[in-house]
Formats: sequence, structure tokens, C-alpha cells
Amino acid sequence: MQVRRTDDRRLRLVMARPTGWISGGDVATRRTNRRRDVSPERMEMNDGLPERVERGEDLVLLLDGPDGEGVLVTGAVAGRVPQGRHDPDLMDRAAVGAAVFMRERLRTEKRQRLPDQLIVYFEELNAAENDSQVMRALADHALRIVGAHTSVALMREASGLLRAPVPTEPCACRARVCMAWDDRFGEPGLILSEDARPGGAIPGAAPLFGDPHTVLVAHVPVGGDGVLVLTERRDERIFEPEDWDVLRALALQAQMALRRLKLLEDVRTLSLTDPLTGLGNRRHMELMLAHAWAAARRGDPLAVVVLDLDGFKEVNDTLGHHAGDELLCAVGEALRDEARESDVVVRFGGDEFLALLTGGTAEGGHLLVERLRKRLGTRVGISAGVAAYTPEMATAEEMIRLADRRLYDGRASRRPAH
Repeated sequence: MQVRRTDDRRLRLVMARPTGWISGGDVATRRTNRRRDVSPERMEMNDGLPERVERGEDLVLLLDGPDGEGVLVTGAVAGRVPQGRHDPDLMDRAAVGAAVFMRERLRTEKRQRLPDQLIVYFEELNAAENDSQVMRALADHALRIVGAHTSVALMREASGLLRAPVPTEPCACRARVCMAWDDRFGEPGLILSEDARPGGAIPGAAPLFGDPHTVLVAHVPVGGDGVLVLTERRDERIFEPEDWDVLRALALQAQMALRRLKLLEDVRTLSLTDPLTGLGNRRHMELMLAHAWAAARRGDPLAVVVLDLDGFKEVNDTLGHHAGDELLCAVGEALRDEARESDVVVRFGGDEFLALLTGGTAEGGHLLVERLRKRLGTRVGISAGVAAYTPEMATAEEMIRLADRRLYDGRASRRPAH
């Protein structure tokens, strides 16, 4: 049951005006439209609230109150303010008071939403599989949590350029932002439109002001990996201290996610790379061979070359293991240079190497062996076996065994007769 106070009374409306509040940021902006002024005489108040104003309607109302104070109402926000009926600045005073109430309401709502928003952000970072996904998540959630007109997280490349991640839907996006790194991006700060002009403090930031309505840019570094940028069109926009705290926290979490991905990539690289020659290892070959074999089953050409060094044991025994390692590295470098970009070259084990020619033929395999022998010259002898895929082969291992058998047959045929 609703209980009403017995001392309820009607309050006289002193002023009412539409304001056109823009609530997309921290500070609401008043855009007065005098043609839509509401006549105070046409509205009555009960219990201190307007009868015809629903929650969220863009009106500033000033109600006559006791002791020289009035009740200022904007949407569903109300508060007590000094009021003078004959003050010519009454409208401006009311608008300033309404802006304060609106800003505080927005700040309170942002604080209430923040924990849930951060949880969603952390979950998206944990699910990211590459750097671009991390940076897109950072930009999206910074825009959603802190608010601005646009946002973008730029990756720092080895060349020193800052570049936006590749869009997931290129046809639906504008051109990627690309600009030079500036040391000022190493700290949080603001860039005004005049700073990005020729002769300004940061003329290299001009790409961020491609929108002629952009008046300022807020930037926060993402470690040494990039920078988060928020563009704003509103002159009166103020980035509060708590906004900077949130932006720094979001950037820090993105930096940690980038480090996690790099660590995983380093571990993966170590697990698939031969530490001596830098070529792929047996594990790498097995992974690539599975894809190449499936393509061969669908009709794509595939060939394999198995290589072995002649007299490698004697090199180790007479010159030492250091000389043997240098020889293996030289062979690995020669293989990497002579093979096609699409070929997969690995150190199979010991002094044995393997080249997987995706889309290649047995003839291409023999040509690779000849180029390799010519490059190495008399430094070391090469024995090789080549096999190409045929539909009769049941497994990829069968193709490798055939190439291996041809290698030993060729080596045996070169041995001098006793």
C-alpha cells in the first residue's frame, strides 16, 4: 500500500526549459532551443515532481521553495539550489546546477557498471589468440567504459610506426590509422587539435584528427607495445582523474595479455625449432606434413627430400664437435636459402635433414639437391633420396621411408668395389 504524506503541497513552477542534454560523456552540454520553451503557467507540481515529465526527459525545472531556495529538477535528478525569481541569470544558474547533478549521476552510474564491465573485458583478453584481438578489445572496452567519440589501440612496429590492427571486416571499416611514434605517447596525456598542425607540439598526430570535428585526443601507453587513443568532439569534455585511472588499468591488462601471448609464442617456437640450425625440428615437420598430406589426398602435388651428410662422423672425430656444429649450421643455412618459400625444411635428427616440397614434384626435389651440392662444394658430401606422393601410398611415413631407402641405395652405389 502506498502511503502519502499529509503535508504534501503544490509547488509553483518558476522556470522550465528543454535543454537537449547530451549524455554520452562525463559532462552534459546544454543546447538551448527557445522555440520549445515550456510555459511555467501550464505545468503544476505535486510532491515536488512534475506530473508530465517522465524519467529521463530533457528538461530543466526550477521550483519555488522556502527560505530562498528552490528545487532544481533535471530528468530524474533533483537537488536544492539557491534561487532568485528576479535574477536575470536564473537560466544559466539552473543549467550549471543541472550539469553538476547530471555529471554526478553519470559518474555514479559508471562506478556501478565498472566491475561487470571489467569482468567482460578480462574474459575477452583471456580468450584473445593474437595481438590484434587484444588491441581491439582494449579499444572497444575503453570506449564503452570511459566514453568518447571514437577509440583505437595502435600497435608499435619495429620500424617505429604506430598502426591500427587489421579490421575483422575490412569492407565495413575506414582506412587503418598509421602514424609515427612520438616519445610523448610514452606517458598519458592530451593532444589538442592545434598540437597536430604543422608547427604544433606533435604534428605527427595529424592522422588522429582526420575527422575535422575532433578537438582533442587522450592517449595512454600500452607498455612499449603501442598506445590507446580516444578522440573527442566536445570542447567541454573533461577526462576526470578516475577516467585516467581506468584507462591506465585497461592498458596494463592489455599489456599483460600481450606478454602472455608472446610467452606462448616463444614456447611454441622453441618446441618446433632446432636450437642449433634455427630450422624446424621433427615435431614441426610432423605438424606440417599432416596438412600437406591431406592436400595431396585432394590432388595437390607433394614431394619429400631426405638429406644426409657424407663423412660427418669423421668431421666430429678429427676436428671436434664445434666444427661439426658449424658444418650443420652451414648446411641448414644453405637449405633455407635454396628451398622455395613454400617448402618446409627441418633438421630431422643428427646430420639428417628433410625438405617437404608442398606443391612440388620429384624433379623439383632433384634440382634442390643439385643446387645444395653446388653451393656447399667440397666442404661436405651430400646423399639424398627423393620421393613424390602417389595415390597408392597409404601414409605419409611410407613416402618418407621410400625417400630414405633411395638415399641409402644411392650411397651404396657410390661406394668403391672391394
